Amino acid sequence: MARNKGEESKKKIFQAAAELFAHKGFHATKISDIVAKAGLTQAAFYLYFNSKEEIFEQMLEDFEKQLIHFSDAGKKVADIQPEHVKDHVRETIADILKFLGKNPHLTKVALRENKDDRLRSIIVEKIAANMRNNQRLGIVKTEIDTQFAGEAFLSVIEHIIERYVMTGEKTENELADQVSLLFLEGILNKN
Repeated sequence: MARNKGEESKKKIFQAAAELFAHKGFHATKISDIVAKAGLTQAAFYLYFNSKEEIFEQMLEDFEKQLIHFSDAGKKVADIQPEHVKDHVRETIADILKFLGKNPHLTKVALRENKDDRLRSIIVEKIAANMRNNQRLGIVKTEIDTQFAGEAFLSVIEHIIERYVMTGEKTENELADQVSLLFLEGILNKN
């Protein structure tokens, strides 16, 4: 029973920190803000974390572990029948949006508040590497700058999470339809 209460307290601190870091920024958030938002004491904070920096680093680590497999989804395209590639990409985008939308504060902290951009760079490079591989296989157009495409894709995903998912204005599936249509088909009618 005590273990569950401890895990619940740690989770409250973690969620409060993610929300405050997302809204106020890492540097403007104090430990006293975090524990007040979590409804706990500073002593409770120090049972689980040594510092604000430690909780921030743990957030980034947890986020990276969960997200990194999505950025590698392009590897699977080579094993898919050509007529199913678009459906696979659309489903992967929907899964990414669902994952990021589950904890939008952590998403914002990890992708925007992280000043060294290490995680963002890792994700973009994985997307670009998968696209380069798919260029060699004849799946992706060779004239596409894969680094630029990776940055563009991640930027679009980041923005639509904040603009549509966090507000509940559109579902992840509706957004996945639009993002995959834009990235896979472009905006011009084919003549």
